Amino acid sequence: MFDPQSRRERFDTPAGTIGGESVRAVPHRRCLANAAAFSLLFLATAILALYPDWLNRPVAKAINSLTMDWQFANALAFSVAYPTLQGLAVVSLVWCCWFSGIKAELRAHIVSGTFAAILAGLIAHLLQRTLPTSPQPIFDPLLQLHVPAVLGDIDTLRTTSSPNSHTFPSERATMFAGLAIAVFLIRPKLGLLALGCTMLADVSRIYLGLHYPTDIIGSYSLAAALVWLAQMQWSSELGLRFVRWESISPSTFYMCAFFAYYQVTTAFQDLRDLAGILLR
Repeated sequence: MFDPQSRRERFDTPAGTIGGESVRAVPHRRCLANAAAFSLLFLATAILALYPDWLNRPVAKAINSLTMDWQFANALAFSVAYPTLQGLAVVSLVWCCWFSGIKAELRAHIVSGTFAAILAGLIAHLLQRTLPTSPQPIFDPLLQLHVPAVLGDIDTLRTTSSPNSHTFPSERATMFAGLAIAVFLIRPKLGLLALGCTMLADVSRIYLGLHYPTDIIGSYSLAAALVWLAQMQWSSELGLRFVRWESISPSTFYMCAFFAYYQVTTAFQDLRDLAGILLR
């Protein structure tokens, strides 16, 4: 017979333990080595982003030539690149991983990986506003790209978006890639599916001229670096506190989790809009 008290006692142990045993964590050296490697890759893509004539602009021109003839591909890419659809796919797979019968220690890694993905997205947002990289390819005056019809008229796009804003790194790509990588480290098959979903959306944005290749590569590198750091013991202990919360009070945990992951799915757009209204 199910005993809620025994379930609660199972987690009523010091942070970092489950049933009296230590939480298994990835060796620190491996975490630091992988984080350092992805950080170096991010640095390399940042340099390429600062000098777009080396790679970004030639690749963007080559890809743009394809959009003139492939109208069906343009419409398909536009549908796949819809931001909320990307977030919905990745977040759904995060919860699939959560309920896949994994142990509490692995659930703790999901929690710490989620925090790492959100932090990576925040860092990407700050870097995007700081680094003097190029605007979106379709708005880059040095490229003069053909704008796919599915995006609408270029003059309308200039008035309804931010044509002078920078795109490196992409905060959405960073956050969703971080979630997918966190799943991959726990359930590789699910993680590959999550990575495939988010990569399909991001590649579609490159195809449509909304991002440069280095925007996406840099975003994934930044996300991977933070998620690998989140695999360390101290982060697992933090995640375990939330797992214990789920055991003690499932109703409040899932209520808060629903709200939090809804915001993640929309890249916190509602909160951004609310903050914009309040700060006017």
